[in-house]
Amino acid sequence: MSIQIAGRSFQPNPTTYPVWWAIINLGILLYGILFLKWSLEPVIFLFWMEIIFSIGAALVRAAFALEGQPFMATLLRRIFLVGAGAVLGVGFILLTVTFTIHAFHDASGLVGSNLQLQMFLLLLNYLAALVFHFFLNGRFRSASPIGELMSTFVYLLVLLCLIMVVTMHLLPKFPALNQSLWVGLAVVGIKFGVDLLFWKVKRVKPEILEVRGEE
Repeated sequence: MSIQIAGRSFQPNPTTYPVWWAIINLGILLYGILFLKWSLEPVIFLFWMEIIFSIGAALVRAAFALEGQPFMATLLRRIFLVGAGAVLGVGFILLTVTFTIHAFHDASGLVGSNLQLQMFLLLLNYLAALVFHFFLNGRFRSASPIGELMSTFVYLLVLLCLIMVVTMHLLPKFPALNQSLWVGLAVVGIKFGVDLLFWKVKRVKPEILEVRGEE
């Protein structure tokens, strides 16, 4: 599948992880920290929203991952996997909240933080990545529903394990850091680093994150 833009033909790489998606997410959070003077609470709250958006996008991809077969051929299997993924996703969301709730020293960090615009922009970014890097480039035709679910959960698990070092170990020992600019930047930096890591893996060794069901 090729796309014609300004008279030139482009062949999208169906395995390329959308690096612009990570850069836009980083920009949204950095703007809040540097210009809106967010404490750590809004950053963690938007991190929760990103977890929800990531899992939701993974469920949509799994529902339409055709594995090179007609849509109806694997419908029942995809319905089962999406259902199982939804249950696992709810559990993962609860786990994420449990491991990062220590960032909320009190609710004052969220009071006055108008996060609706940032949430909307993050949602649009996830939707754009889903449309352009799954449907429009034709990746859905060969994608595996198991692969789409497991690669997302592996990504989220790595991300959570790194961020919980800050929220579970650093903040309880030093509560004053909750308002620190550098802690917010550290959390955002960790997420951006993991995003870039998975993008790089997808470019260099895409088979590592591809999980296929039994033929």
